[in-house]
Amino acid sequence: MKFFLLSSLVAVMGTAFLTQSDLPGAVKGHVTLLTEAKSLKATFSVNKLGGGLEKGSIIYSKVGMFKIDMPTKMVESDGKMVWTLDKVANTYSEVPASLAATKEPAVWAWAAFFSADALKGTKEYVAKEARVIRGASVTEFTGKLANDKPFSLYIDTKTGVARGANIADSLILAQGAIVVGKDALDAKEFAFVAPAGAKKIEAPVASAATYAQVEKILKANCLPCHSAGGRKAGLSVDSYDGVMAKVTPGNAASSGLFRSVSGPRPSMPKNGAPLSKADLEILEGWINSGAKNQ
Repeated sequence: MKFFLLSSLVAVMGTAFLTQSDLPGAVKGHVTLLTEAKSLKATFSVNKLGGGLEKGSIIYSKVGMFKIDMPTKMVESDGKMVWTLDKVANTYSEVPASLAATKEPAVWAWAAFFSADALKGTKEYVAKEARVIRGASVTEFTGKLANDKPFSLYIDTKTGVARGANIADSLILAQGAIVVGKDALDAKEFAFVAPAGAKKIEAPVASAATYAQVEKILKANCLPCHSAGGRKAGLSVDSYDGVMAKVTPGNAASSGLFRSVSGPRPSMPKNGAPLSKADLEILEGWINSGAKNQ
């Protein structure tokens, strides 16, 4: 599905980035409202630059239950397992629970529902004048992600909750009211039922790679630029914590570290040979299996 192919985010904080207490008041208020809520429902549109318009919906509930429904794909979790349904192929997979899907660009504006740290790593906020979007008065806050990519967040001046965002070359806007509930939803609402004829497929098995293997690869390819002393782009490979500043555990595709060294035109290592396929598999497997320090 398109929104899963959008450039992903790095929701972690480098030493130069804002802490949550440093966020602009309206943005901090948005985070507080969502983290204190017990449920959340919204419908929205995704308009990708140069692409078509898609419509989707989210239903979130504490603790860890969600349903993200898009035209060609649905991701659902009951807090214990995550099911990903490919509507086109009519296939689905089942893996242990993870919140990775709730951090994707199309739903990033509401990621704070599950994590108060969702906006850590963002910086250089600028508040624009109030404007009206789809009948709602909003204040636009522009800023930069941890990878220096720009974004806009649209905070409803009446409700205090974001109406959407402009991120990863896509404009995401809520349609109608965003329902923020004080009570958790019935867990039955998140019990996945496979469509008629749907075939279950096995999700890719994460590699059992260790941090020691990853550390060896990173130090061989990323020093001296990304040392504790240099920390270019907020990354230091001299320590586990330094590496984790650019890693989203359980989701290599959302990790700035992996994105920078993979793909048809990797941006790193700068002025060096791209990582080998074997090294990329180790790095990807380690991140997808939880990026543990062992």
